[in-house]
Amino acid sequence: FRIIPVTIAEGIGKIISTIGAIITGTDIGEGLTLDKILFNEVEITSIDFFESSSDPSVNSLRNNVAMWYVGIRNLSAIILALILLYVGIRMAISSVAEDKARYKKMLFNWVLSLGILFFLHILMQAVIFVNNSLVDIMSNARADGTAENFDSVMNHFAADAWDIKIDTVTGITYALIYLLLSVMTFIFLLTYIMRMLTIAFLIMIAPIITITYSIDKMGDGKSQALNNWLKEFVYNVLIQPFHCIIYLSLV
Repeated sequence: FRIIPVTIAEGIGKIISTIGAIITGTDIGEGLTLDKILFNEVEITSIDFFESSSDPSVNSLRNNVAMWYVGIRNLSAIILALILLYVGIRMAISSVAEDKARYKKMLFNWVLSLGILFFLHILMQAVIFVNNSLVDIMSNARADGTAENFDSVMNHFAADAWDIKIDTVTGITYALIYLLLSVMTFIFLLTYIMRMLTIAFLIMIAPIITITYSIDKMGDGKSQALNNWLKEFVYNVLIQPFHCIIYLSLV
């Protein structure tokens, strides 16, 4: 009765190791625990794209994200220059006061778009910095606590699940808890890898959003694309401290 859940849990550990070997070339399954994922101790799940990494594979990914960001930003600057040319021509040939006022407003929105284009990376850095600072504070609180290390707890449950001196019901309970913790670790690893990739994508497309800002403003005076991008970026980054709070409070 104990063999099945423990074997599944060990299999999950092997799957995690394989994922790490495929993506980074290293065995991230060795000693991987839920708290290490949540408290930025696993390079593959880190979202700090503005800093270099000690892991060559992760560093290569960040360099690619930076390259695409710069390329798309330069392309966006060219498109904004064309939009400026269009607005300038329309202002020059317009004779109706109402049209001139509308194009002046477009010109103002264009200036805002240009400012957002060249300062958006500072905003992204600031959001990630706030997230990492909050996580570091809670990580220090975790280190100062008296609770056992999560890794030792996992090993404790695994050892007791195999211990034939422990009665069957208790042993099965340990085995199920060990399986549950392994499943949670696996789910959060995949979740945080997807979070990292989502944020990488949002960073790369960020310059395009600045173009849509001025275009959106021409219509109903609102910038849905920028607002949606900002909400998505901030939510995906700042969800981590809430996970850490739940972990410290309950786990």
